[in-house]
Amino acid sequence: MKNKEYINKQVEATFKVLDTIEEVKVNHFFKHKILQQIENNSEEKQQVLNWFTPKIQMNTLALVLILNASALLYAFSTQENTSSINLDSFAQEYSLQSETFSLIN
Repeated sequence: MKNKEYINKQVEATFKVLDTIEEVKVNHFFKHKILQQIENNSEEKQQVLNWFTPKIQMNTLALVLILNASALLYAFSTQENTSSINLDSFAQEYSLQSETFSLIN
């Protein structure tokens, strides 16, 4: 019971202290001055990849697109040439080519 009374007294004392706090009068330019000082004192952040400018980015993108296009063209052009050769060799290997028209080979 004493503990609860002590806590209640402490809470009331805290509220009384809050009532005695007076309003602080500040110059109306205070906020502007502080923000100006913060802006002047702040250090400029260094960019990690400042050499990778948009011009270099566009050139790199163009290079990657050209490499991809050339790889696709190479892959599809060799596939057309080798697919008929591979199909003929596969048919000869497994005796799929027949000169007779019989149903049973």
